[in-house]
Amino acid sequence: MVVANVQGISAPDLQLLPSDPAAKVEGIARWREWATVHRAAAALLGGIIATHIATVFGFMETGIGLPRLDWLSTNGVLYLPHGSPQTQLFFGAMFHYTDGIVFAVLYAAAFHPVLPWRSTPTGNILKGMLFGTVLATIAAGFLAERVYYPGLNVGFFANHLGWKSVFAIYLWHWVYGAHLGVIYNVKDGRRR
Repeated sequence: MVVANVQGISAPDLQLLPSDPAAKVEGIARWREWATVHRAAAALLGGIIATHIATVFGFMETGIGLPRLDWLSTNGVLYLPHGSPQTQLFFGAMFHYTDGIVFAVLYAAAFHPVLPWRSTPTGNILKGMLFGTVLATIAAGFLAERVYYPGLNVGFFANHLGWKSVFAIYLWHWVYGAHLGVIYNVKDGRRR
């Protein structure tokens, strides 16, 4: 049993984490069973959580020497170029999260079933990361030049922005994909 000791106060009955590894495995198995039975809900939840974690990560990439990726403002400026900064941010966030959820549903319906790995916990993370790679390739190879920054010469695969920017785009999408794979952690086999 794990106990808490906060400022000298011992709480032996407070269990923060299961000490039995079997309990952790059982929790993962229960989640996978739920996700397999409720695939649509798992895809929607995966889209919300993966988008949020990746969005926060994009703001924090500066902590590892990469440029900040602010897809909220970028989408806001794209969709409402003459709006106030507050309006751009609000609608940019709405569009950004909607995109993340729609891509998660697309992943669950069309990509996940045909990707090469078995639907084990590791296989599902790999599937999500491969999907993230596809999205990053579209973002760096097409969207950066043609949609987000059409007036700038960002170059082929955004290479004029520098390797750190291109890597940040891929890393952002890998974070999204990995978390999507963790949440949309379904089992192989027929659907119920």
